[in-house]
Amino acid sequence: MLTIVRRLRRALVAASTLLLVSGALLPASARATELFGGLGTTGVELGVAERVGGAAGLRMSAEFLKVGRNFESDGATYDTKLKFSSLGLYGDYFITGGGFRLSAGAVIGTRKATGNAVATNGTLSINGSSYPAAGESVGAEAKFPSAAPYIGIGYGHHQPSKGSGFYLDLGFVIGKAKTTLSPSAGIVAAAGQANVDAEQRKLQDSVDKLKAYPVLKFGFSFAF
Repeated sequence: MLTIVRRLRRALVAASTLLLVSGALLPASARATELFGGLGTTGVELGVAERVGGAAGLRMSAEFLKVGRNFESDGATYDTKLKFSSLGLYGDYFITGGGFRLSAGAVIGTRKATGNAVATNGTLSINGSSYPAAGESVGAEAKFPSAAPYIGIGYGHHQPSKGSGFYLDLGFVIGKAKTTLSPSAGIVAAAGQANVDAEQRKLQDSVDKLKAYPVLKFGFSFAF
């Protein structure tokens, strides 16, 4: 956790310095600053953007997502969560005189999905076999890289004049998640470590098919 905090701090300082330096070097007529906020598949987004002259722009945003779902199925209670807490650093290239753009950058922070199944009665399945498991549990976590590249397209953040506007982003954060399976001691004893390891490999193989996380964001902005 300390390493992630340090990375976020360094990225925040670097991005802030870049925005300040670019603003200082450009004439006032070429500068425009924008505050924005929105929602999307990365959660709630709050950020600042700077048009650095010509067709280029820079953005920095904080993105937070925390959603969960609890349900029961086949004698087991399931608790699933998706949690993001990250910093997005983006560069924009406007391909027309309007707001359409190409975007690239990086997402830094914690992005993970967790799940836990507790058998109230019945069985739990490990590596294709079912085992009596009343009161036993199996936990799983899929954790994305703490730093991952982003590519996409979008509209907005071009700050043509002071006032309000809107923006839209469509792209992908590239990077596969690493999984961890955590069965309770009773499940390990019943199924055997070899079957637990085989189930772990199956879980990782399934997650490996998702090579990128889809991003869709929209929101509103104010330029000044």
